[in-house]
Amino acid sequence: MNPTQQENPTNQAKPDSYSKPGSGPAQGRFKRFLILILGLVIVGSAVALSLWAWNFNELHPRTDDAVARANMIGIAPRVSGPIIKLNVSDNQSVRGGDLLFEIDPADYQLSVDRAKAALEALDQQIVTAQSQDAQLKFQVKAAEAGVQQAAAERDQAADTLHRLEPLLPKGFATKEQVDEARTKVASLEAEVAQANEKLNQARVAVSSLATLQAQRPGAVATLGTTQLELSYTRIYAPFDGQVVGLNISEGFYAHAGIEVFSFLDSRKWYVLANFRERELQSIRPGMKAEIYLLSDPDRRFQGIVQGISPAVQSQEDDVEIKGLPFVKRDLNWVRIAQRFPVRIEIENPDPGIFRMGTTAVTTIVGFIPPSVSSSK
Repeated sequence: MNPTQQENPTNQAKPDSYSKPGSGPAQGRFKRFLILILGLVIVGSAVALSLWAWNFNELHPRTDDAVARANMIGIAPRVSGPIIKLNVSDNQSVRGGDLLFEIDPADYQLSVDRAKAALEALDQQIVTAQSQDAQLKFQVKAAEAGVQQAAAERDQAADTLHRLEPLLPKGFATKEQVDEARTKVASLEAEVAQANEKLNQARVAVSSLATLQAQRPGAVATLGTTQLELSYTRIYAPFDGQVVGLNISEGFYAHAGIEVFSFLDSRKWYVLANFRERELQSIRPGMKAEIYLLSDPDRRFQGIVQGISPAVQSQEDDVEIKGLPFVKRDLNWVRIAQRFPVRIEIENPDPGIFRMGTTAVTTIVGFIPPSVSSSK
């Protein structure tokens, strides 16, 4: 045995890998190079993905600060009275034209009956006046002839008096003749006045028909008003909707013009999505939007941007401006972007899922070419 091998027996125990060519510092540098390249690829991919996500969010704003909405109206009767029939219950869905409730019609039916009786009485008076019309017109003509005859006799007597008065000083006429002529003129003046009075009475009798006929449109209008008020005792649903906030029972006294309960218009739904003011530059009316409701996050709904609110109530305003929407900011002690409501009308709402006030997640898709939208 070689003495060297005896002195260093460990030389034979070393692994063969240490004796392979190419191993050592070169392989370590290669590994570090691969790690560096992989790290750069990961960082570059992360940066690119971040830029893509930022650009996507700029072009397609998204917000979860949105709620589903529908139009609401107040159901208020147009006449007052106790409710005798209540055909709906709270939260009930009804169809347009369904009877909601009925007000006691007794008083309004009596008003209709009185108006009908008044109109019938007036029509009877008109019929009577029409039957007497021919006779009354004949009396008018006779009275006019009497006035003309009396006036002619008076004029003749006055001419005779005017001829006799100049002859009295000359002795061609006596005082008795002149006095007799004057008396006749005065008598004929009275006859003319009496004839005119008869003529006026005849004309009044004839004009009563015209007066009665002039009163008829007013009587017809009164009857129509009472019939309309009677019809108002039955309140119908103006459209398909849902009863909200019904807290009354039969016997409740309803006042004209005062809301009895609210009514939700379930025909059209929309979403009010609050977007930051910086994001509004990427939103235009007519753009498509995707909506997910938190009550059913697996379903996607399509919508169209109807418009962007031009104003909101500022938190710095001391006086509330009625009619302006108020959008609360997330933080009061940091200056952050104001949010503005964007109204998005839902194209395919499901009334069984949509509820007013439901939280919605909204993403603006943008304008979609007709070919693409039709293919979907």
